[in-house]
Amino acid sequence: MAQFSLLITLFVALATPLILGRLNIQRIPSAVSEIVMGIIIGQTGFNIVQPDMTLKYLANLGVIMLIFLGGMEINFSLFKPKEVKSKDAPPLLMATFGFISILILSLILSAILYFTGIFDNFILATILFCTIAMGVLISLLKESGLLDREYGQTILLTAVLGEFIPLLALTIYSAIQQKNYISAFGLPVIFLIAIILLQRFKQVFHFFDEIDKSTTQLDIRLAFFLIFVLVTFAEQIGAESILGAFLAGAVMKLLQPKEETQERLTSMGYGFFIPIFFIVTGVNLNLRTLFADPKALVLIPVFLIAFFLSKAVIYFVFKPRFGKRLATAATVLTATTITLVLPILEVGKSLKLVNTTQSGAITLAAIITCLVCPTVFNKILDSKRAS
Repeated sequence: MAQFSLLITLFVALATPLILGRLNIQRIPSAVSEIVMGIIIGQTGFNIVQPDMTLKYLANLGVIMLIFLGGMEINFSLFKPKEVKSKDAPPLLMATFGFISILILSLILSAILYFTGIFDNFILATILFCTIAMGVLISLLKESGLLDREYGQTILLTAVLGEFIPLLALTIYSAIQQKNYISAFGLPVIFLIAIILLQRFKQVFHFFDEIDKSTTQLDIRLAFFLIFVLVTFAEQIGAESILGAFLAGAVMKLLQPKEETQERLTSMGYGFFIPIFFIVTGVNLNLRTLFADPKALVLIPVFLIAFFLSKAVIYFVFKPRFGKRLATAATVLTATTITLVLPILEVGKSLKLVNTTQSGAITLAAIITCLVCPTVFNKILDSKRAS
């Protein structure tokens, strides 16, 4: 059956949105539904998919595309200083203060887990608690029409920090664990290369409009060139490939591509590569082993509570400006975490910082946040509109 694993995976990727549409299930993020389908056809369920080298390679490309598109979602205009017409703090300042508060609370929660012996990796736990699922947040803010408003922009900026800072911390921590200190010092080099590529290709990119044809798709070729250049360089200096992918997305965004360019890249990512990554994640989850391990099983409620508690401080940051109800909605929404948790856990397993059952337990906790938070967020907004 192994030779049919890719075919089955692609069929599941096609069937999942059709099943959700037929059952009229719209609140569940696609990432969660694809992981669940992967669980059904994987080790926990019917065990009809055994990932071979091809499927693993496509799944790796999927996570790289996922992080790359996350980098492309950054709206850099939000970082530019603007005239403040009111005494209220601007979105960037609020988001920065909010994430710093999340970081402090994450450190406290990680220390509690460490000293109680529940989870013995203090740094990895802190990185996990800081993460925010920016992709899920963007889709929900778009659907609710809040993305272009100050409230939505403030949440988005908080999510950007909740994706980039943990990526940066993971790269440095991974370098220290592998005693590859060059990669930590090489981080400024990655940024420098990104800037050089930006300056080098910005004028060329505008020239593409004059010579681009449907058979050449130069903008798409440039995007993949940036991805592989920065990912390859990150790997060569011992940094994490996902950091290179994120920077490639940020550089591509700074090139100011046409809207259709981003739409095509999004279509390629979410239409092919990214679903494979999420499905394979579900395939590799062995819930039977997890449920047989009481120590790992305890991590599910512990990490679930920690994911919520680490973001609780957002309420106090948002309340003075947006009121109690919107502050509560923002707190619930920022607790959503899945997209970055998965690659962080993959790195953790490769460095032997977590085992497979621990990784499965933390993944399940992250999945639950994606099931609960979007639903609660939408109900809070609906109740506000009704009032």
